[in-house]
Amino acid sequence: MNSAQILEHHNKNSVKAQRIILFVFLIALMISMSYVISGQLFKFGVMAFSAFVTPEGPDAVTEAGKLMQSMTVVYNGLAVVLTIVLTIFVVKKFLATGHEHRMSFIRRMVLYLALIIGVVVVLFPFFWMLCTAFKPSGQELVISKTNPFDIVPSEPTLDNFRRVLKVDAASKSLAAVDAVEQKKNFGTYFLNSLLVATTAAFLVTFFAAMGAYVFSKKQLPYKQQIFMLLLATMMIPGMMFMVPQFFMVCKMGLFGTKWAMFLPHLASVFGIFMLKQFMDTIPDSLIEAAQIDGASEWQVFTVVIVPLALPIILTLFLLTFLFHWSNFLWQLIVTNFENPLSITLPVGLALFRGQYTSELGLIMSASCFSIVPIAVLFLFAQRYFIEGMTQGAVKE
Repeated sequence: MNSAQILEHHNKNSVKAQRIILFVFLIALMISMSYVISGQLFKFGVMAFSAFVTPEGPDAVTEAGKLMQSMTVVYNGLAVVLTIVLTIFVVKKFLATGHEHRMSFIRRMVLYLALIIGVVVVLFPFFWMLCTAFKPSGQELVISKTNPFDIVPSEPTLDNFRRVLKVDAASKSLAAVDAVEQKKNFGTYFLNSLLVATTAAFLVTFFAAMGAYVFSKKQLPYKQQIFMLLLATMMIPGMMFMVPQFFMVCKMGLFGTKWAMFLPHLASVFGIFMLKQFMDTIPDSLIEAAQIDGASEWQVFTVVIVPLALPIILTLFLLTFLFHWSNFLWQLIVTNFENPLSITLPVGLALFRGQYTSELGLIMSASCFSIVPIAVLFLFAQRYFIEGMTQGAVKE
């Protein structure tokens, strides 16, 4: 055997060793990810399901534990088998392709892995919030000694949700009793936030759309200079406006009312800028054709401009709704705590914290209710939201 054959044989063995190492590494990685991530989600689903299907009584916890144990064993076995099969398929596809395709495959795998890590990082706080909301009072920070990653409640309960909604106000600790008595108006806080956020989003979007239409399609003296001046105000920190806005609200007699929570924010420079960038892409010929047909200025705006700009308008509506739904600082400043009707949900959630102690279970269960409107709104408007965020970015 000459040196060339020896070198070729050595290279083949080296490639085989690399393939084996890659194969073993992928199996270990995917099994670990499957157990740590998917396993925890599955356990949470099993525990939540068992909390509803098991009857109340002294044996309820035992039955739930047995159900969870058996289903978890079956799940882990299936996860391992499917992971091995998937890994074999991926490795075969990887080894069967050429060098360029391999590099493209590696880049895609790195991208997918980065996206998966990003999804886990984003969703983990919500997962932890749900787990904490289902934990009994006093066990919110209890972590298993044998498995620090096991944050799923061993005895899930709906007591925190009942106490937040005042279905069952009974509590075992004196501090919790005082806290619960303080929070009898959670439904009122929720409705207040819904009313404030919806009204503010509608008015801000309406005024921003009209302003953007003027700056985009109308000929006014010094229009460009005025628009640049408005954009310059976006560089001023919002904190600088809070004190003068507070004095203005007090002098107008609006302190402690819902009007004070959104009136100072009706003029949205960002909304005007975003809508104007989109309306610049609408051909002027459409407006001229509507005017030739006898359409008034209001009809041109409502019949021609608004339908064409609907995706970006709904995007601004969603962003404004989200801002006012979670706007804690300004609503805290203008809230009159002697009048529960003026307290919104962000401020109401802060009331769940006591002076010396806080019940994380109540806070997390209330937080679960607070994200429902945002999730529902985005679920029904996600098509318009994504379309609005991708259109108008580049002027054609």
